[in-house]
Amino acid sequence: MLERRIVTRDTLFALMHLSVHPGQRDLVSSNMKTFAEAPFEPGSRVWGLWLGAVPVGLMAMVHPREYPFHKPDDDHDAAYLWRLMIAAEHQGHGHGRTAIGMAVAVAQDWGCPRLTCGVSDVPHSAQGFYESLGFRWTGRWEEGEKVMSMNITPRA
Repeated sequence: MLERRIVTRDTLFALMHLSVHPGQRDLVSSNMKTFAEAPFEPGSRVWGLWLGAVPVGLMAMVHPREYPFHKPDDDHDAAYLWRLMIAAEHQGHGHGRTAIGMAVAVAQDWGCPRLTCGVSDVPHSAQGFYESLGFRWTGRWEEGEKVMSMNITPRA
């Protein structure tokens, strides 16, 4: 069963070198870039995705109430799925779908009514994947990506 675990000194190296298929490298930043940026993104959380002792991917989110750099048209109440990557050899097994379920649970625990993410506007993007899970394009663009959003029921 897929597990979400906080990245530690002991797990960093195993997660750092995971990568997507070569044709997907323009869709998601490398795990190394995520690790480098995370300390400078207020409210960010980074988790490794694991199957037992096997690293499968990485997920990063930003808590909206801990992020001080919102633009006026940002959704200030939505949890932001900042990065989601499933390593090439682990794709096609439902791990991405499971990870989205984990992201929804985190957002609910944070008391957020929506979960947002950005997708590249290219023919081979993950937009169809996100739409199949209930995300819809908001009509907004952020740093060249379409902003997708899904409504959720907050727990907190």
